[in-house]
This record gives sequence, C-alpha cells and structure tokens, in this order.
Amino acid sequence: MKSKNIHNIMSLRTFITIAVCLIVTVTLLFSGFFYYNKTAEVLMENYERSFTSQLNQVNQKISDQIASINSAAPLFLSDTLLLETLESPDSSRIGYEKKLAIERQMSSMYYRTSLASHNFTDSVFIISKDGALFHIYTSGSFEPYSEQNALLLQDLDQTNPYLMCRVLPEAENSLYFIRNLYSGNTGNYMGTFFIKLNREKWMQYCVEGLDPSWFICLYDEEMTLVSNDAMKTQGIELASRQTLSASSISFREEILNGESYFAASKRLARPEIASAVVAPKNLLLQDLNQTLESYLFLLVLTVLIASAASIIISRMITSPVKRMIYHINQISAGTSRELPAMRMYHEFEVWSDSFNRMLKQLDTYYNDNFQKQLLLKNAEIRALQSQMDPHFLFNVLNTIAWKAQIINNEEIYQMVISLGELLKANTLSKEADFIELEKEMDYVKFYIYLQQRRFEDRIDCAIRITEELMKCKVPCFCIQPLVENAIVHGLEPKKGKGKLIIQIFPADSGDSESAEMEVAIIDNGVGFSEIPDIRSIPSSSKDTHTHIGLKNLDKRLELLFGERARLKIESVPNLCTTISFRIPISACAEDSLNMTKAGEDHDI
Repeated sequence: MKSKNIHNIMSLRTFITIAVCLIVTVTLLFSGFFYYNKTAEVLMENYERSFTSQLNQVNQKISDQIASINSAAPLFLSDTLLLETLESPDSSRIGYEKKLAIERQMSSMYYRTSLASHNFTDSVFIISKDGALFHIYTSGSFEPYSEQNALLLQDLDQTNPYLMCRVLPEAENSLYFIRNLYSGNTGNYMGTFFIKLNREKWMQYCVEGLDPSWFICLYDEEMTLVSNDAMKTQGIELASRQTLSASSISFREEILNGESYFAASKRLARPEIASAVVAPKNLLLQDLNQTLESYLFLLVLTVLIASAASIIISRMITSPVKRMIYHINQISAGTSRELPAMRMYHEFEVWSDSFNRMLKQLDTYYNDNFQKQLLLKNAEIRALQSQMDPHFLFNVLNTIAWKAQIINNEEIYQMVISLGELLKANTLSKEADFIELEKEMDYVKFYIYLQQRRFEDRIDCAIRITEELMKCKVPCFCIQPLVENAIVHGLEPKKGKGKLIIQIFPADSGDSESAEMEVAIIDNGVGFSEIPDIRSIPSSSKDTHTHIGLKNLDKRLELLFGERARLKIESVPNLCTTISFRIPISACAEDSLNMTKAGEDHDI
C-alpha cells in the first residue's frame, strides 16, 4: 500500500515542467490582458477625439448652411416691392404682373446667396398672411402649390421668430427650413418664408470627408434624419435614447439594432435639433483584434518554447537527484555503505559529503546506544533482583502495629500506622498526578505526627484551611516537602520550642474567570540569612529530602501551572519564614464556593 502511494506522488521533473509552463503562461496571459485593456483604453481616447473632431466638422457645415438659410429671409425682405406687398392689408389681390416681378426679384436675390453655390436647394417660396404665394424654382423643375405646403402651415406657430426645421411623411426626400416674417414697422406677422432642400443631397454634403462606414443622424422630438438609409432603424433607436438638453459633446457606446456602435452627439443652438456621428464598434476595434491575434500566436509559441526549455532544465536538475536516490536505495538494501561523489553541482557535492558524515555518526551512535541498552538492561535486572515487594513491607508494618496494640503501646502503634500510610501514599503517588486536598492533608498529618514523636513535642503545628477547599484537587505531595523543609532546616536547628503553621485559603487572582488557592507554610525557625534561588540548587546525594525536594516541587508546579505557580520564599532569620505558592482551584465538590480567608484552626 505504501509503495502504491509513493508511485502516485508527482515527480520533481514533472513538477518543474508544469511549474515553469504555468508561470510563463499566467504571466503572458496577465500581460496580454493588461496590454489589451491599455490598448483599448488608448484607442477609446483616440476614437473619442476622432469622433469629436468629425462631429465638430459636421456641425460646422450644418451651422454654416443654417446661417446662410437664416440670412436669406432678411435679404428677400430688402426688396421694397415684396415688403410692401406683404405689409399691404390684402396681399392676395395683387396682379399677375406684380407677382411675376416679385418672384423675378426673389430669384435674383437667391443667386446672390451662398445657397446657390450648392445643388441641394429645390425651391424657395413665401406665403403671405392672406395666402398669397411667391415661389421660385431652384432645381429647374416646376412644383405647383400642393397640399404639402398647407400641411406645413397647419401646425405652424406664427409667434416663433426663430428658424424651424420640418419634414413631411409624404415627402421623404425633402427637408424644409421655415421662418416667420414680421413687419419692421408694426412687428405684426406678415408671412412665412420656406426653403425646400433635397434631403439626400444636403446630407451627403454634410458627410463629405466622413469615413464611408460612419453615418450622421439629425433628430429632434418630431423628426429623425440619417445620412445612410440602411441605418434608419439605428438612427431612430439612437434618437429615442438621446436628449436635446446636453449642449456639450456626449460620447458613449450604444447597442443599436442588436449591434455595438460608438456615438458622439451634440445639440445645436438654432434650430433646436441634435446631431450625432455614429460608427460600428467592430470596425473600429478591428486593428486591436488583429493585434490581439498576433499576440495570442506569440503567446502559444512562447509557451511551447518554455515547455521545451523546462523539460531540458528539469532533466539537468533531476538527473543527480535520481542518481542519489539510486545510491541511497543501495545503502538501505545493504549493498553499499556510502554515497559516491556528486560533482555535477556544488550543492549536491555538499549534500553527499554531509550524508556520508551522517551515516558515520549514525553508525557510531547506534553502536554506543546498543552498548548503553545492554548496560541498562543489566542494571534493571539487578534492580529487580534486589527490589523488595511493597506489600511485604506493609504486612511487616501491620504486624508490628498489631504487636504494639497487644502490649498496649499506643504511641508505637500510631507511629507504625502513620509510617505505613506515608509509604502507601508514596507508592500511590506514582500512579496519579493529582489528589484531593483532604487526602493530601491526611498524609501531611501522618508526617507531622511522626516528627512530633521524634522531637518529643518540641514542635507545635496549626492547620488553617478553608473547609470548602478540602475537595479540590492538588498535585500529589505538594505540601509534605514544604513541611519537611520547614522542620528539618528551620525548626530542628532552633533551640527551644518551634511553631509550624499550614495555611490554605482562596486568593484573589485578579481574573474573575479563574479562582486560585494559596498554600503557605510558616515557621519560626532559624530561617534563611539569604533567600536562595531554588532553580540553582545543585543536584546532589546530600539533603535529598530537603532543598532538592523544594527544587523538584518548584519545577513540577511550573510545568503544571506556569511561571505564576512557582514557590515564593520570605524570611526574617530567627523570627518567621514563609514558603508559599498559588495554584488554580481546578475541581471542588460544590459548584459555587462562599470562600473567606478566615479558616478553622486545627492544632496537632
């Protein structure tokens, strides 16, 4: 199963090849994406400038033509005969000769305007307020008065003094510019001036110099004109989305008839129409797409070259690795004892030298460790041979206690029972790390009892413990070493009677979520002339039941509860010495403790 999993793992050569190809491909894709976006952004700016320039040219042509048309009306009114006829109370009663003379003057004035230099004006006519018609034909074709003229007058606002632009559905190829005429003396309306243009010729004049794939659109609320009849649907759709309120040039992308177009539009001042220059987006971006195709070809070619290069490089890198793996397998099979020199790359040479040194060190370590294991095994055998069964000792102590009870020697009986309990506690402490405080104090009391019998009541002991803490868990034998240290080093050298206090109570930890208890051992022995550093106490065969016990307890508390739980020593020589520590209240019988620092005194 293990061999199968090893074969499923990707080889280093494959990884290098795939990694190099991925890095090159991702880098080129990101660079291509960045290049395309930046190029498109630059092209959009260029297109916007180009559209703005084209729109300004178109608008300039339209404005020039409108200015010429607008100036034609005052020019015609400069004819005295026409002006008198329009201002007369009944202009419809003039004779044929007079009307012919007026039209002859109008024709003469028309050919003095810039409109005559172009071939897109069909006719010019003036209709008086009484319905008299004065008509000249500029295209050479005779056009009698028709219902179209009546339709133009039907919805005409005679109070509008500005030039107006109109189209009629019945005359699709005609464009009308209209202006009301007013008397210079009275200011009253006296007629309407009309110029009829050939829409197709006029639009072609406006788009001269424009790219053939582009077209222009003129529109207002009532009409829509396009320079290319094939784009009429697109023009109507564009006009329905644009507004006449924007006086500045607006450049945007529009979806017209399901295709994308770029459009630049602007409202003209007079008449109130808007013009737009429109071009298909796909034609404009054709150069960019061709550049992108070339870049994609280059991308594929680069990836293929990178793949070939990565295969060659990976072979050069992995060949020494495969050789080394082969020789390592030979070493593991026992057919070889060291790696040969790998001189292709410096790193592999250092690797093989270090590996050979490691093999020698492992061989030496293995031999030394084998000898140590033999010595340890022999020592364990000797220890087992000399080990005494603890149950045998308990039985002997029970026998001594039974004999003492028979002869009514209560003191010896209690001492033997206390010693037995201490031995039993020492044996059980090797099987558990924590014990209830109540049980721990039983062992401490047994020890104090034996020491009091030894020193013939030279030592008084008081135990002050908050009752609610008795069921809490504490580390095994965490109090007895402190009591032993206080008796052996503090009270035993002291002349006269000594006092020992064991004090355990809840302590303020400064953290509402973790309660603590403080254990303090207080004696009035000789104390310390200099507070020792417990960590620096040397390991020695001497004083194994005293200071070494403090060092071991200090280390146990630090490992179990952290730096905060380490032993603290305060001492005034020959007066008072206190050794204390704080540990968390880990497990108690009651869920909520009503703890106070004042406890009960138990004198022993």
